[in-house]
Amino acid sequence: MRIPLYKPYISNNEVSAVSRVFKSGKLSRGVEIELFEKEFANYVGKKYAIAVNSGTSGLHILVRTLGWKKGDEVITTPFSYVASANALLFEGVTPIFVDIDSQTLNIDANKIEEKITSKTKGMLLVHILGLPVNYQEIKQLKDKYNLQVIEDACEAIGKPNDNFTVAKLGEATVYGFHENKQLTTGGEGGMIVTDDPIIAQKCLAIRDQGRSLKKDWMKYVILGFNFRMTEMQAAFGREQLKIIDKMLTRREEIAQEYSNLLNNVRGIATPDQMTKDKRSWFVYFILLENNEARDRVYKALLGNGIASSTNYFPPIYNFPMYADYGKGCEITDKIFERILALPMFYEMTNDEVEQVSKIIKDVLK
Repeated sequence: MRIPLYKPYISNNEVSAVSRVFKSGKLSRGVEIELFEKEFANYVGKKYAIAVNSGTSGLHILVRTLGWKKGDEVITTPFSYVASANALLFEGVTPIFVDIDSQTLNIDANKIEEKITSKTKGMLLVHILGLPVNYQEIKQLKDKYNLQVIEDACEAIGKPNDNFTVAKLGEATVYGFHENKQLTTGGEGGMIVTDDPIIAQKCLAIRDQGRSLKKDWMKYVILGFNFRMTEMQAAFGREQLKIIDKMLTRREEIAQEYSNLLNNVRGIATPDQMTKDKRSWFVYFILLENNEARDRVYKALLGNGIASSTNYFPPIYNFPMYADYGKGCEITDKIFERILALPMFYEMTNDEVEQVSKIIKDVLK
C-alpha cells in the first residue's frame, strides 16, 4: 500500500535497545522487564505492572485471577476485537452482551442494569477505539451490585486523569502493544496494571506457569501459563514509552486534520461530531450512511493504493463459538455496517491525510 492502515514507529533507539539485550546474553526474566514494569506503572499511576506477551494473555490471566468460572456471567460489549470475550470463554464464563451507544460506540451504560442477574460476577469493559467508557454511571452500577471490573485498555494507552478515565474503574486494567497500537513492544506484548497487591502477586505467578514467588521459585503452586514477555520486547517498549506522549500528541493532530477536512462532507459522521470526550487515538474512523457507501469509499481508496478497513468490529456474537450466547444488539449491527477505519500512524504526514480525504470527498460528491 502507498499509504498503509498502520505503521509501527521504529527508531535507532529501539534498534540499539534490542541489540543491547542480544549482546547481554540475557533474553528472558531479566532487568529490562523489571524496569519496563516499573516505568509503565509510574506512567499510568499504578502501584504494580505485570508484563505479558499480549493483551489477550493479560485479560485471560485476570479472568483466572479474579476467580471467574463456569456458571458465572460477566457483562461485556459485542463491539470489540474478539480477544476480549475470548478471555471469558477460556475459563468457561458466560459473556452477557450489552448493546453499544451510537455516539461513543462503547457499551451503553443505560442498558447494563437490565442484564444483571444473581449470576453476574462482574464486567469486562472495553475502551473501544481509545475512548473511555462512561465512568460515572458504570461506577454506580459497580458499587450498587458489588461487581468486579476488568478494563480492556488495549486501544487506550494514555495518562489517566479526570478527563481520561482509563484504569480508574477496575480491579485491574490491561494494555496491548501489538504493532498497530500507539505503543508497541516489537509486534506483540501487553501489560496488566493494578493497585491490589494480591491481584499483582497472583498475576505474576500465573504468567509464569504458576510458580512460587518465594525463594524456592521452582516450586509451582497454582496452574499457570507461559505468558511471559521477552527482554527484547521490554527493551523495545521502554524506548517507546519515553516518547509516548509525543506520539499521542501527533496522532491527535492527525485526527484533527482528518476532522477539519471531513466534518462538513455530506454522508459522513466523524468521531469529532459524535463526541468531544478525550480519547487516545488508536485509529481514525468515519461512519458512512450505509454499507453500499462504505464499500464505494473502501474500493476507491484501495484503487489508489490506500489501505482502510471495514473490520472494526464484526459483532462478536456472530462468530461460531458464540452461537449459544444470543444476539439482538441492534446498534452494534448497524455500526458495523457503516464504519470505516482510515490510515493513522505516528509518521503520517498532513499531505497523506489530505490525499485520503480528497478521495473520500470525490466518491461522495
